[in-house]
Amino acid sequence: MLFTRSVEHSWRYAQAFPFYARLPWRTAYRLAAWQSNYFYQKHAQTRGLIRAQMQQVFTEASTEQMDTWVHDYFCMVEQEALDTWFLDQPSMPEIVQLSGFEVVQAARASGQKVLLSTGHFGRFWMAGPAMRQAGQTIGTITRDGGATNQHGLHPAEYRYRLWKLQRLQRVLAGPFLVEGEDLRPLYKELNKHLITLLFDVSYNETLRGSVTVPFLNGTISVPTGIYKIAKKTKAVVAPFYMQDSGSGAVVAEFSQLLDPHNYNDEEFMSLLATQLESRIRARPGQWWLWEALPLLRRQ
Repeated sequence: MLFTRSVEHSWRYAQAFPFYARLPWRTAYRLAAWQSNYFYQKHAQTRGLIRAQMQQVFTEASTEQMDTWVHDYFCMVEQEALDTWFLDQPSMPEIVQLSGFEVVQAARASGQKVLLSTGHFGRFWMAGPAMRQAGQTIGTITRDGGATNQHGLHPAEYRYRLWKLQRLQRVLAGPFLVEGEDLRPLYKELNKHLITLLFDVSYNETLRGSVTVPFLNGTISVPTGIYKIAKKTKAVVAPFYMQDSGSGAVVAEFSQLLDPHNYNDEEFMSLLATQLESRIRARPGQWWLWEALPLLRRQ
């Protein structure tokens, strides 16, 4: 992930963001956006990698468009980090709105199990506190949260991520399971909570059970875990995507519920990939995984 080895992490997490969080939220997010310009200039290699991947997808994009998208990416990263300090603040209803969430609430009210699905698009964690305020509890499966720093993160980044997950779990009030551990408890937890699974990439190798689907002028290989879990547990899947409204505000937009029994695994994952791609094409700078696109393209 971006900035994981930067010494700047300590001042970002220890001084800058705590200070911003004491200010009115619009001012705080404006400062985070301003701060992103520093990292845009400083991290030339990361900036170049993201730009190169964008250029392969948007071959007709002008230099000005590319600059805007990459700046947008860096701004999103800083504002997402600041989000952690606002998760339990009274201003949360002003910052995050839900659109189409009524279908999820109706399904839960009827006793239906619901899995939430989203890509690494925008400030996706912010949907959780808004759903919690709407009366739902939310859990997830995460790569972080283990007892050791398995991914070689900068120590300040590792400490921040553990703290972030602790805050998220306290606010969302659902189970947080760590990828690679026994996931059988998840099946039982679906009776009580919404569980969020990310449309993600395997960083080690193509997993067994992956399918190849069209995506961004090519194809990608994606695990079918969400499809298998939904089918096994008789859950429906509620895709949602974050829309940046400007000035720090966001909207979590929910798509129609998907019943896995109406699709095979390739059809189901293709549908999720198509929905995600449409958001990326509308706002390229809001997708987190540009650097990982070559890994997604592995066959």
